Amino acid sequence: MSAVLIDPKMSDDERRAALYHGDLVFYSPTRGMTALCDLAWNMIVEAFHPIAPERAQFEMPVEEFVEVISKLKPAFTHHPEAKQALLQFFEDIGADPELTYFDVPKLRIVSTDGYLTAGMGYAYKAHRDIWYACPESQINWWTPIRPITERRGLAFYPARFGHAVENNSHDFDAYQWNADGRKNAGKYINSDPRPHPRFQGESLEDPQIIIGDPASVIGFSAQHLHATVPNDSGETRFSIDFRTVHRQDIIDHKGAALSDNKSTGTTLRDFMRATDHVRFDDDIVATYDDGKDTNGVLVFQPEDA
Repeated sequence: MSAVLIDPKMSDDERRAALYHGDLVFYSPTRGMTALCDLAWNMIVEAFHPIAPERAQFEMPVEEFVEVISKLKPAFTHHPEAKQALLQFFEDIGADPELTYFDVPKLRIVSTDGYLTAGMGYAYKAHRDIWYACPESQINWWTPIRPITERRGLAFYPARFGHAVENNSHDFDAYQWNADGRKNAGKYINSDPRPHPRFQGESLEDPQIIIGDPASVIGFSAQHLHATVPNDSGETRFSIDFRTVHRQDIIDHKGAALSDNKSTGTTLRDFMRATDHVRFDDDIVATYDDGKDTNGVLVFQPEDA
C-alpha cells in the first residue's frame, strides 16, 4: 500500500526509504522550487510573446509552435539559474547537496485536444522510469508551473508498484536513445515512432491524480507506474520534472525492488553533483552498465539536437 506524505518532517534517509517502498511525497512550494518555476514561466512568456502561452496553440500552426518550444526547452534545461534553484530546493527539503546528484530539469509541454501529441509535446503513456534504463534508486520530482486540474495533471497507479506488468522495455537502449530518440524529438508532430517504453497489459485501474499549486512538488520512485493525464482542459499544460539519486545508494545499489525492467544501458552518466556538477566516476558507472557493445551515445549533448 502506498501513502502520500504531505510536507513530511523526516530525514533524507527516511524519505528515500519511504519512496523506495512505494510512498509518494508532496511538498508545498519552497524557495527553490518557486524560483525554478518563476524562471521557467518568464522564459515561456518571452518565447511566446505576445501570445498567452496557455492558449498559443489556438493561434499558431503546430509547426511554428514546435519551432518555438524546440528552442525554449533546451534553453531552460541548461540555464545556470535552473541549477542554482535546484540546489536551493535540495537544501529546502533537507537533502545533502554533497551526496545528491541530479539530472538537468526538463520543461514538459502538453497541449490540449490532440494539437501536438509527439516529439517535443509527447504525452507519456503509462510507464515506469526504470524502463528508461535509470538506476533503481532514482527519485523523480514533478511540479506544475501554472495551475492544473485533474484533466491536465499526473496519474499514478500505486497498486502496480511492486508487481510485474507487461511492457516493451526490452526495446529501449539508453545509448541508442541518446543517439536518435532525444536528438530527433523535434521532427515528430503527429506520430512518434521512437521506442518509448510503456505499459502493454490489458487494463489499468482508475489512477490516483494529485493536484497541487504551482511550484508544489511530487516526489516518487522511478519504479512507480505513472502517466500524463490526457489533456482535454482547453489549455496547454506546462510542468517541470527532474531526477535525483543519492551517492551512497548508488554505490550500494540500494533502491526500489525492480520487477519487470528489461532496458539496456544506463542513464547514470547524466547525473551531476548538486554542489559542483561533477559526474560519477567511470568505475561506479561500470557497475550499472550491462557491458553490451553499442553504436550509440553514452551522454547526450544538447548541441547535437
